[in-house]
Parts: sequence; structure tokens; C-alpha cells
Amino acid sequence: MLLRLRRDGRLIPPESMLYDGTTTAVQFVALGDAFFQSILLERAHLHSTAAVLDLGCGNGSIARPLTRYLQRPGRYEGIDVNANSIEWLKQRYANVPNFAFSHVDVANTWYNPGGTTSPEHFALPFESSTFDIVLLKSVFTHMLPVALPPYMREISRVLKKGGRSVITYFLLNEESRRLIEQGADAFQLGQTPAADSSHRIAKPDAPEFVVAHDEGRIRSYYAETGCSILNVEFGNWSGRSSTLGHQDLVIAEKR
Repeated sequence: MLLRLRRDGRLIPPESMLYDGTTTAVQFVALGDAFFQSILLERAHLHSTAAVLDLGCGNGSIARPLTRYLQRPGRYEGIDVNANSIEWLKQRYANVPNFAFSHVDVANTWYNPGGTTSPEHFALPFESSTFDIVLLKSVFTHMLPVALPPYMREISRVLKKGGRSVITYFLLNEESRRLIEQGADAFQLGQTPAADSSHRIAKPDAPEFVVAHDEGRIRSYYAETGCSILNVEFGNWSGRSSTLGHQDLVIAEKR
């Protein structure tokens, strides 16, 4: 771990930029390495010459380990609503030629309340059939249901045939709803009036702080956009016992 900290020092953000479950450099490195190994390699079968889109790349927790794996013609594109993070990433990855970062000014009541583009009208700035992997880590967990169908259409559009989407969620199904009503979930969603049957939120005054989506509705989005679900695994957010991690995971393939 200390070797990685020294080797990747320029790619580790200052503590003021750490969020999404990390508060120290050690945690940042450990979380990114674990997701890269257990999710992207072992579950999504990422190959070293893949074109990867990290939609909601944040502070670069996934980009950092990928610098030691992706080889040309493989490449990485990271996009995010946080302009400060994107500017920092552009500077720090300037000498990594197959890595690029872009800011998109999409509105989000929690992460980008002043955004100029509504999520329902957002289009990815890439050609169709461009990427082998599209990753959304902790993105749909902060978006309301109205925005998901257009995002899913865009994800399918930019994926190559046979390409895979790797997306994390908080999924509502029979088991997670039962655990929520028992108060076992991490966000106490049972204490907040249900928005409707398709989702639950944790903060009525900041609805995109945490959003849990109906699993059946999510499955229908994949079918509607020509993608087949390969794997669904559940995290421990709802009170389940799980070794996956906090959030639920869906991996799908474009037909």
C-alpha cells in the first residue's frame, strides 16, 4: 500500500477532494483498487485494450488503477458534473496520453444544483458504438427516475455491440423493501414517505442525496435499450449480509 501511495502520489487527491466513502489517501487507494480488481476485472472481464467511459468519474478513484492496466489502443474517458474535480484531473493526468476528462454541466440538486442542462435532456458527447465498457459508479444512486431512461438510451448508444455497462444502484425489491420497513437499511428510507412505487429517497429537501430504484423498473430499462442483464448482485446497504460492498451491481451487455 505504501508503495502505491508513493508511486501514484500525483493521482491521489488532497483530503479536501475526498468523498464517496473515503477520507484518507489510504482509503482512496484501497477503494479504487478493490473496485478495479473485483468488479471491472473479475466480474466485467475488462481487457487491457478496452475503451472505457467512466460516467461520473468523480475524483479519479477508478481512473488511477486503470493507468497501470489500459494499453493503447485502450483508452479512458472520464466525465463529471464537478468542474473543480475535472480541472484537477486534467492537470494530474496530462502526461497519461490515453486518458481524457470532460466537464458536463448537468443539474443535480446534491452535486451540481446550478447545472444548466437537465438530466432528462443530457446527451453523451461521444459517437455511437465507441466504448467497450461504460461505468456508472454511484451515479444512478443520486438521480431520480425521470432521468434514467434517457441516460440508459445514451449508454446503449455509445456501447459497442457486445460492450458492457457496469452500474451500481440501490435496488428496491421484496427483500430490500422488507429490510427498509424493519429499519435495517443504511439510510433509514422507511422514515421518509415513499415518493412513489418506483423509488425511495432519504432527504425530501435534497431528493438526489440518495435514491433507491425499483428493480423491476430498472430491468425494463435494459430490455428497452437492447441490453441483456448478465449479472445482478446485492450489496449491504439495505441490511443484507454481502461481501460485494455497499451498493448493488448490475452488469449488462449490448446485444
